[in-house]
Amino acid sequence: MRLRSKKNEYRLKAQTPHAIIEYSCEECLIQTECLVEFMDKLYFDKLCKEGCPNYGNKWSCPPYAPDYIKFVKEYEFIDVFMLYIELKQFDYIRQDYLKVKAANSILKSRIDKALRNSMDENEFYISTGSCRLCKSCKKKFGKPCAYPNHRTYSFEALGINVSLLAMELFQRELLWYKAKNLPEYTSVVAGLLTNNGIVNTKVSDQLLKLK
Repeated sequence: MRLRSKKNEYRLKAQTPHAIIEYSCEECLIQTECLVEFMDKLYFDKLCKEGCPNYGNKWSCPPYAPDYIKFVKEYEFIDVFMLYIELKQFDYIRQDYLKVKAANSILKSRIDKALRNSMDENEFYISTGSCRLCKSCKKKFGKPCAYPNHRTYSFEALGINVSLLAMELFQRELLWYKAKNLPEYTSVVAGLLTNNGIVNTKVSDQLLKLK
């Protein structure tokens, strides 16, 4: 990898109706071409086809999502963000599965909003999941995308192995919920595509503004 500029970890807080939840954010600015080594589009499309009930029903997901190389061709850099929450903070929720769901909801909504609010007209972002611009994707009704120029994709949809990416850039493993086995933390990974190779704090500043 040619370029890596990792910032210190940010400690942030989210105010929920039941508690103040602490979470962390780490980022790494890197050249877009360096992530090609984590790409295996055919493999991840196959996983989606075999395991996801939404396969073929969303414009932002396989088989309609482009591959990473094509999607990032206009950008030289990507600022990768990994956010995570320690799940012991959700003791007020009885079911472990709902603890993970609540934590992921906090992380996904915050990083997507921060990226959307901080990017300029020459930037774009890779989201934490399928596009959420519409409540129900128009693909389900056999209609074209309502926002083709604003539709977002996840790293996985673009064919990137996020588990390997997280270990390489942040030395942090992606942990998954299993029945009767609550992981220590849950995490999400997103990115800001840009041609600006200078690290700045605009995304973290947006996260700090969120209550």
